[in-house]
Amino acid sequence: MSRRTVHIFGLALTLIAFSLALGACGGSGASQDEIDQARKEGATQTKQQLKIKQIEDELHSLKHGHAVNQTQAQAPSGTSSVGTSGGSSSCGGTLSVGPNTTCGFAANVEADYYSEVGSGSGTVYSYSPTTGRYYTMYCSAGAPHTCTGGNNASVYFP
Repeated sequence: MSRRTVHIFGLALTLIAFSLALGACGGSGASQDEIDQARKEGATQTKQQLKIKQIEDELHSLKHGHAVNQTQAQAPSGTSSVGTSGGSSSCGGTLSVGPNTTCGFAANVEADYYSEVGSGSGTVYSYSPTTGRYYTMYCSAGAPHTCTGGNNASVYFP
């Protein structure tokens, strides 16, 4: 290759790189709505991956003859649980829980309902900070929403 050809080739590569850089910096950036949607989709994908991991762990336990208690949503001994007397108890604001249900879990159920179901009835898979596990909760339509599942867990919110 001649020196002139190398120079022209280098110039062409420089122009291409410059054009690509300008295109990447142009006004076609993502809007705040697109960014929020991407974050929501990312959170949903993460939650789905965690669900898959828990199911895989439970399947592994079952294959090896270990008992799996996937519906236990009550607090282990030595930790406090709200509403253990049989009625519902307030977690503050408009959120309340039934027996064997912690407020931390209830807050996650409510947030998951609004992010995944939105309105009407539906099922959510929520994380319990007390047990470190996810539980399936069915939420009814209407006001207040009543979500039940786990080991007789119940969550109420508007």
